[in-house]
This record gives sequence, C-alpha cells and structure tokens, in this order.
Amino acid sequence: MRKDEDDNFLGPLPSAFEEREVDEYLSVTWCEYFEGSDEEQLRCSVEAIRNSNMNVKAKACFCIGSTPEILAAIDDAGSAGRAVYHPEDDNDAHAGIYGIAPEEAQLLTRLADEVWCKFLTKAAADALPESGCAKSVDVA
Repeated sequence: MRKDEDDNFLGPLPSAFEEREVDEYLSVTWCEYFEGSDEEQLRCSVEAIRNSNMNVKAKACFCIGSTPEILAAIDDAGSAGRAVYHPEDDNDAHAGIYGIAPEEAQLLTRLADEVWCKFLTKAAADALPESGCAKSVDVA
C-alpha cells in the first residue's frame, strides 16, 4: 500500500495487481456472490479473505474494484480481459481476473490509481454491518 508521511494509507501499489507465478490470473473475491446490501457483501468478502488460507496481516487493507471498470482498463491496454468464477475450498466467492500482463506498467498504474483505488482499512472493514454471508440466489 502507498502511504503518506504520516503512515496513512493512500491506495494500492501497482505491483499489487501483477499476476503471481502460481496463477495465470489475479485472484479476487466476488462481492456479489453474497446476499445482502453492498456493505454486507463487502463485509462478507473481507471475512471470506480473512478465513481463507491467505496470509492476511493485521494492518491489511482490502481493495475494491468494479469488474466492468477493471475489464475496460485491461481492454484499453490491448489485452482481452475477463473475469471467471473460481471457487476454492477456502473461499467459495473466489474468482480470477485474466488479461493483466505484468510488463504493462501503465495498466498496473491505472488499476492502482483509477480503477482499484477504493479500499477499506481493517477498522473500516470491521465497522461494516455483519450478515449471514449466505450465497446469493443470483449465483448459479
């Protein structure tokens, strides 16, 4: 995360959106997988990440992106972006974003600065309303 001189979070680093060597896609959690209001879906997504096998640090921030905006940015960079639902044993709401080339520094910067620039600190995530985190009836 980018921080200011007072250690306040400003947003994600572009490197946060690089594909990892173990995956062919950027791993994400699909908020709309869950029932409830937008805020309840965000809280359920945060809890899904926290309860997964990921190493989520105590000061972790959770970045929020709009799939259509993400895919448009990828397409604008000349790649074919797509989002695919990939449920995992430890995160039923897991999905993958394809088409982000790690050598596309301009795309990574755009994703960090313009597209995936909304984020929740731990305190903000913990303040979101809780729900049962049930699967939405709209998810097949």
